Amino acid sequence: MRFTIFRAAAALMAIITPTIVTAANPLQIHAHVNERTSLSPRGKFVHWEGNTTDIIIHTEVPRLIIYYQTTHDTAGKPISMLPLVTEQNIALTHLIVCSLHISKDGNITLNDHPPTDPRYGTLWQETQILSYAGVKIMGMIGGAAAGSFTEDTLDSADETVFNRYYGQLHETIKRYGLQGIDIDVEQPMSQGGVERLILRLRADFGKSFIITLAPVASALTLNGWNLSGFDYRKLMLAPSGAGKEIAFYNCQFYSGFGDAANPNQFHQIITDNAQRDMRGSLAPTQVVIGQLTNPKNGGGFVNASTLANSIQSLRNTYGQVGGVAGWEYFNGQPGGVEEPWKWAQTMTAILRPNQVPKLKMTTAMASKLKDIWKESAAAGVKQVPGEVKVQGFEPTVDYMAMVNA
Repeated sequence: MRFTIFRAAAALMAIITPTIVTAANPLQIHAHVNERTSLSPRGKFVHWEGNTTDIIIHTEVPRLIIYYQTTHDTAGKPISMLPLVTEQNIALTHLIVCSLHISKDGNITLNDHPPTDPRYGTLWQETQILSYAGVKIMGMIGGAAAGSFTEDTLDSADETVFNRYYGQLHETIKRYGLQGIDIDVEQPMSQGGVERLILRLRADFGKSFIITLAPVASALTLNGWNLSGFDYRKLMLAPSGAGKEIAFYNCQFYSGFGDAANPNQFHQIITDNAQRDMRGSLAPTQVVIGQLTNPKNGGGFVNASTLANSIQSLRNTYGQVGGVAGWEYFNGQPGGVEEPWKWAQTMTAILRPNQVPKLKMTTAMASKLKDIWKESAAAGVKQVPGEVKVQGFEPTVDYMAMVNA
């Protein structure tokens, strides 16, 4: 089944047409958005350069970031992320696919399955389309599940052991063309271990690769609660230069580790890191305010109007902030599971209205996406207990309604 998905995906990538994204204050960049994509006999994505196309995009800050972890609904059907670029008034800058996990004596997984599992066919093809619309696609490794950063895996003092598990992450990044990685360390990890991981990623993937960290907000304050083991402030000033490789911090302002209902904790982070020995190491635009998209996703949910007031206050003080990151996509309010993209619409109205990328969708693209969705659904429903009839499944998102070219 995997090869069926890959063949359909290859056909889809061959017909994708890039478009132009405009903004009031554009930043012009060059991107190989017209790459043709093919597949090796083993089903591995292989990219080669085609024509380059200039995409005009707005400045990245303030960022609007969404974590995409729940990939299927309760019936096992894939959850489409394409409304994030086809619905109106959404200016998404980054989408983070999560969560990648590494465990001792195991192979890397995306949540509970290998990233290559057929159930993820829709996910990986839709991320390619979001990328063509100007959204940066990243992966996230770690999170609440233990194992990725232990002395037996990525924090091992034995370079052979480290290389074994780092190699799995490296291969996943290459296979799916991820543009960055979000390192979410929620278990003890050594100072040297996190520096080694950061520097290795930079050496292997170059200057344009985005490396971010996802601390709880309190970890960036003096003597604040920290789940990661290593000291973020020491990392920022590390003689190795690893701290300078961090593009921004997706700070968790929820679940008791932070509060965005008022600007106080953000102020504290900036103040605590503006002492003489820390001056210049952390800018307000590097601090992204991590928020829950739905109160069901954890404690400390902040409604949109309250968050808007906090952000406006912070802008009045600093001029700009790093943006907002939402955990997670599938049930974002006010639309909930039926229309989860509405959270992004609400955040766009707060952060950067009237700066929205456009995606050109053809009938052929929509048709191929529909086929890939059915294959992903067939794989996904096998994980759902009970009798489920796969034949006759239709996508829960109307790809044909997205056609505009």
